Amino acid sequence: KQWYQRRVRGKLSAAYSHGIRNILALSGDNNSGESDFRNASEFVAWIKAEFKDRFVIAVAGYPDGHPDSTYEESLDHLKQKVDAGADFVITQLLFDCDRFERFINDCSEHDINVPIIAGVLPIQNYDSLRKLNKLACNVDVPKHLVERIEEKKDDDEAIRDIGVMFTVELVEELFERHLTAGIHIYTLNREIGPNRIVKELGLFSKDKSRRFFPWQATANSGRLALEDVRPVYWAQRPKSYITRTKTWDEFPNGRWGNSSNPAFGDLDDYHLFYMSKSINQKKFLEMWGYEIKNINDIRDVFMSFLEGKPNRQGFKVTSLPWVDEQNLQPETLVIREQILKLNNNYLFTINSQPPVNCAKSNDQTFGWGPKNGYIYQKAYIEFFARSEDAKIIINKISKFPLLSYTLSNKAGTDCYTNYKKNSPIALTWGVFPGREIIQPTIADYKTFLIWKDEAFALWIEKWGHIYEGESRKILEDIVDDLYLICLVDNDFVTGTGLWEFLDEVIGEISHENGY
Repeated sequence: KQWYQRRVRGKLSAAYSHGIRNILALSGDNNSGESDFRNASEFVAWIKAEFKDRFVIAVAGYPDGHPDSTYEESLDHLKQKVDAGADFVITQLLFDCDRFERFINDCSEHDINVPIIAGVLPIQNYDSLRKLNKLACNVDVPKHLVERIEEKKDDDEAIRDIGVMFTVELVEELFERHLTAGIHIYTLNREIGPNRIVKELGLFSKDKSRRFFPWQATANSGRLALEDVRPVYWAQRPKSYITRTKTWDEFPNGRWGNSSNPAFGDLDDYHLFYMSKSINQKKFLEMWGYEIKNINDIRDVFMSFLEGKPNRQGFKVTSLPWVDEQNLQPETLVIREQILKLNNNYLFTINSQPPVNCAKSNDQTFGWGPKNGYIYQKAYIEFFARSEDAKIIINKISKFPLLSYTLSNKAGTDCYTNYKKNSPIALTWGVFPGREIIQPTIADYKTFLIWKDEAFALWIEKWGHIYEGESRKILEDIVDDLYLICLVDNDFVTGTGLWEFLDEVIGEISHENGY
């Protein structure tokens, strides 16, 4: 027995000396009877006793129950492993979000409060499907997935495509529902499928300072070859934009062109994305407030998100309904102080970019596109404002002729713009050796009206959905009074006009409110 512990101690010491700090502690198969440890919780306790906090220890969780125990017993065993010192959990492979949500809720009821990472397996050939029961006896593969694979059982490439895209959609739903702290991909020593998954999800880049475009491109090679320009409005919700345009046969390229052309004309026929998805109500109540009493509660949520500080309930606000990413973009940090000032005065920002004049294409903050190029962009801000504050903006903006604007109330019955209605405004462009100028981001009046409906709906369908009774009614009343406003500063060289205008607006808002 002591020999076995010396052997394990030597292996872990060697791992530590090679810089390994994260380990997965499993009970494994003890067919030889050599192990000193009856189960994984004893193994975890021993590692903690021998190595203190040198390692971050993961243990296995079983959303469908362990093959050798009941579901309830497997939760008790997981609790023992966490109490012994485990730092996080990686689950057995899963194929269903609802089942995973049940698991994490049951873990919470058992006081298992460490991060839980979902384990996923892309089925890459017919043989791996048949062997799945040996790998994970309790796991149910969805019937519709099995049927699709059975139809292609003699075509490994087609099966890999099915398995990869099923896994991508599963992971996207797990992230959207805020169910998992991360993803563990079971590769089974096959790299092609996992590589495609992380690329489809936008999680992989050989050079993180180099983006192909300033927005998140899809890994769909057919679409990537066709698409090189997008409206700015979905900059914080790229998954929504990709989904709402996934049936397009063609994409505007080179220039956005006339916004009424057929390539874009049917966007308003598509469903709003993500709004029918289940919501992790507990998580969102913690972030966005257990109740809404007035507009100050909304302001506090926006301020906590931008400041990266815990809200009044002691929880960090890591997302908003209009933002897919859980962290502020680097270029947003450049203008964070100005944005904080706006939100503190009830101008609730959901999208922005600072001006850029001739940044190198490899710039860590603003860079994108091929090497040795130069990047330009106009300052842009998008926010919700109360109706009385929208009137201030309308009355003052004529004194700033270099600003382009468009704004609308929720119903779309009160709209203002100085855009040429069929002519988009270039917001971002790049100049690269031996190429035409690339103009990948635009603002466009007709597209704004389509985005406006989604932006307003997110207030109620994503934020308001977590409440019942008075809080939801108060939120709805507040939203009914709001305008969505987008401003562009066409002077990208000085880039100060936008903030000078907004300072004047804030001054009048403060005066009107007696501050």
